[in-house]
Amino acid sequence: MLCRTSLLLLGCLVSGLAQAQLLLGVHTDEPAPSVAELLSRLVPESVGMEVRPFTDAEQLAEAVATGELTLALLEEPVSARPGLTSIAELYPSVLHILYRGDQHPVSLGDLLSLGPIWAGAPGGIGDRLVRGLAEDYGLDEVRLLDDPWSETPVVYFVFGGILARDALSRLEGYHLYSLGEPADLNHGSIAEGIVLRYPILRPMVLPADLSPGIGPQPALTLSVNTVLVAHEDLNVNAAYGLALLADQQVSAIAAIYPLAGLPQMQPMAQAARVLPWHDGAQRYRERDQPGFLERYAETIGVTFTVLFALGSLAVALHRRRRQARKDRLDSYYQRILDCREQLLGDLPGRETARQAVRGIQQEVF
Repeated sequence: MLCRTSLLLLGCLVSGLAQAQLLLGVHTDEPAPSVAELLSRLVPESVGMEVRPFTDAEQLAEAVATGELTLALLEEPVSARPGLTSIAELYPSVLHILYRGDQHPVSLGDLLSLGPIWAGAPGGIGDRLVRGLAEDYGLDEVRLLDDPWSETPVVYFVFGGILARDALSRLEGYHLYSLGEPADLNHGSIAEGIVLRYPILRPMVLPADLSPGIGPQPALTLSVNTVLVAHEDLNVNAAYGLALLADQQVSAIAAIYPLAGLPQMQPMAQAARVLPWHDGAQRYRERDQPGFLERYAETIGVTFTVLFALGSLAVALHRRRRQARKDRLDSYYQRILDCREQLLGDLPGRETARQAVRGIQQEVF
């Protein structure tokens, strides 16, 4: 099965690509570089894939939209961009909201006013979300840092994976902020309000002690999917092959980044989307759906049955009409034969027979 899949992937990519190599752009934050390296190893050598790093998410999206890159790993954007289409959803990134100090904010407005904020790469979903929330709360003094190293952030508002032990060791003194109580989910929580403004986000609950030291209690937060995007002009066969590759490698991506194996990553659980599916990716998604003949088999069967019945009825009526005509002609012939015997008799009988023959002729005409 794996060999057959590999041959299908190779055929789709080779037949669909005029260029010698795929160009894949990725942001420098993990796990994007590791996932990109995995995909580049799986692409057939006859096609090849070059990975190009970017530090600005907005520049990365622009490079794909203008055709400078073939593909990119991007957090799903807040709004659609001309030229950008989705190939596959790869993994979710979880929002971690951390604040430093003993002052516990009671609202997002208070949180964003505590001090300098690191919200991820410029142009990313975290950066856009903080700017939008600051505008909603009427905050003019929110200060977003260009990086988290030149100045220590008071607030982290970043999307990523589950925090590793090494990262937790550097976050002493920080606390995990929850967007309301987890029990409020589906009952008007702040997280759901944010999702209404940004449909690409999904509510998510971080379990208690998932990050010991900063989050002893369950926390309600958000997540966003990272998608493999391509320019809309990418060949349909190539897009189909890349969608196949991404689907076949879910387990391999989950081995690098466990959140890729979450149930909400399954196709039936996908929520609202901003970027449209590429035609090739859409064709791959619909590969197991019934075709035209399968969908309308019963209708076609009934139609042919009705047509056959009507045809049979028409043939039967035609045969009956011909038989009735023959029967009428036979009756005329029989009457003529009866008159013939009278023609051989006496003169009055012959005259009567002639009159009868003329009447039969008129009737026939």
